[in-house]
Amino acid sequence: MKHKHLVRAALLMMSAAVIGGCKAAGTETAASSDTNAQTETADVSDTAYTPVTIQNGDRTVTFTKMPEKVLCANLYAAENMVMLGLGDRVAGRIAPANPAEKPLPELQAEFDKIPQIEKSHENAVALGGDLVIGQVSAFKETAWGSYEQLESKGINCLTITGTIVPDETIEDVYTDIENLGKIFKAEDRAQALIDDIRSQIGEVTEAVSSVQKEERPRVFVLDTFKGNEIYTTSKGLESNLIELAGGINCTRNMDEARWFNTSVETLVEADPDWIIINDYGAQTVEEKKEFLDSNPALSEVTAVKNKNYLVIPLVEVMQDVRAASACRTFAETFHPECFR
Repeated sequence: MKHKHLVRAALLMMSAAVIGGCKAAGTETAASSDTNAQTETADVSDTAYTPVTIQNGDRTVTFTKMPEKVLCANLYAAENMVMLGLGDRVAGRIAPANPAEKPLPELQAEFDKIPQIEKSHENAVALGGDLVIGQVSAFKETAWGSYEQLESKGINCLTITGTIVPDETIEDVYTDIENLGKIFKAEDRAQALIDDIRSQIGEVTEAVSSVQKEERPRVFVLDTFKGNEIYTTSKGLESNLIELAGGINCTRNMDEARWFNTSVETLVEADPDWIIINDYGAQTVEEKKEFLDSNPALSEVTAVKNKNYLVIPLVEVMQDVRAASACRTFAETFHPECFR
């Protein structure tokens, strides 16, 4: 997957180096450009800050000054911030829940500077921040605190768009990046990052555009399992990336919820050509493969017979810049002939 790493490197270089609408042309390192980007953002004083209003699902969030200390309640939120050269504004990030939840390699040095915070309302308040960015699940009393709890203490809340819409698409990723650009007066960098991701997605969709519907593989997502139950996806970003990559999600719209529990029988009836295994949490990839390989009921399923398993870290198909490389990974797996 050499191309995947090139795409990520290009995204990082672009986000760090695009200042005032100009790309670095070899005369400035990404690190120095990133410093300049952060300095430029920091130069916007409160008196010069034009208020920004964001429509965030059913909530309207207004910023009268630029946030100075941000708590990123999800890895993806922190990656988006760092990719936009806003790492110095991130005062804390959620402690990883599992080994697969780690930042992109090219962002590791910047992430090492950001304190890891264990999830609790007390810790969110103790950080002394003025903004929390996270999935909708982050804003519960049992997590970082409800919107009301946090806002009563002067902490603004920005919810990742993909977690508050019925069927998340790549456009929702663009919306989050665009919103950060507006809030932190980094519109040019945000637009450059969006344009680059859009370009990468466009390359994939163009490559598989000639593949007829009957030639598109049927794909089943194995998120987790418990006994005879399988947790899989009905809609959302992973499902939409599969379709952009020239595949068909077998369980598309089987349930009103984005993720739902179904049975082994559903997998048998779907008879997918490929099974995507989401890598995260306490359940290992090896356990998930063993579940597929050892179940007699699945022995005649095409993907199981051919061991057509594609392992993808769950963070690759969540709400940030990784969507472009994940989409290409899917497409190269489903249609290798389109990329030769």
